[in-house]
Amino acid sequence: MKVTHTTAVRAPAAQVRELVADVRWWPLLFENIVHVEVLARSDDADRLRLWAVDVDAAFAAAASTGRDTAAPGVLRSWTARRTFGRTGVPTIAFRQEAPQPPLLSMGGTWEFRAVPGTDTCEVTLTHEVEADGGTDRHPWVRPMVEGATDSQLAGLRAAAHLPYGIDRSVADLSAAVGVHGGTAAPHDVLANLDTLPATSDTLRVPLAPDAFLAAEPGRRGFRLTVCLGLPGGRVVTKRLRPPAALLALVDEWTVNPGTGSAGGPQAGVHRRALLSATRHGRPGHDRVAERLRSCLAADARDRLQRLAALSTVAA
Repeated sequence: MKVTHTTAVRAPAAQVRELVADVRWWPLLFENIVHVEVLARSDDADRLRLWAVDVDAAFAAAASTGRDTAAPGVLRSWTARRTFGRTGVPTIAFRQEAPQPPLLSMGGTWEFRAVPGTDTCEVTLTHEVEADGGTDRHPWVRPMVEGATDSQLAGLRAAAHLPYGIDRSVADLSAAVGVHGGTAAPHDVLANLDTLPATSDTLRVPLAPDAFLAAEPGRRGFRLTVCLGLPGGRVVTKRLRPPAALLALVDEWTVNPGTGSAGGPQAGVHRRALLSATRHGRPGHDRVAERLRSCLAADARDRLQRLAALSTVAA
């Protein structure tokens, strides 16, 4: 099965290609991407580990499952290889190393074609998929690929069309606080992360042995955060469908032993948020952006202090 979508992007082809090539942006650009790790890299290729969430399925799971009831299939992880073509039309080809059954192969190509005489380009995203017995035997495959393609192109357009560029539209913040984790492993300290939305009604919906959804009921449905444990005592969290002022909100939490002021463990958070064009592009955008950054920083510090308090109680 081959699925091809093309969209126009109001930005130079080289600039748009770099957004796709640099996977640091992916959790901010693409709604379904939670985290990407670069396993190997050369000038013309790389190898990646990716974690992605089915956003619609996550909200459905939060609404239908009970506390500590697993929701398998919402979060997927895979390893992929990419190769970069720089002659002629710039391309980025990708292929999963070991697709999950019943898929036999999953790959494709990004193409970035400049429109002569303009600063616009055409971006074509093609997926090629093979499944055991043919994709027609698995009716969920085409909607999954079509949905992922539409979502990725929409995220790419939104980022490329930011009026002041993605660099100025990202709030990049860090904070740290000492915690009383004793000899506990970092993930034990960070296990309290699902309580940080901080209501007694918060649900913890397991997705995998190292991942869960923190689902906080609200007036307009659930506020969902994916929490993913990673090697080295790290936890990555991503807010799904954040408030209108943000296009994306991603945190990376760490606990480092013996780095706190009293020689104990220290918890830290690196927060990245992509500010939306509707807020960041108005007159006085600098003041709006600064207020958003201040709110995001204050919220990160507050969550760290609550994490420290919870670790003290646990100790």
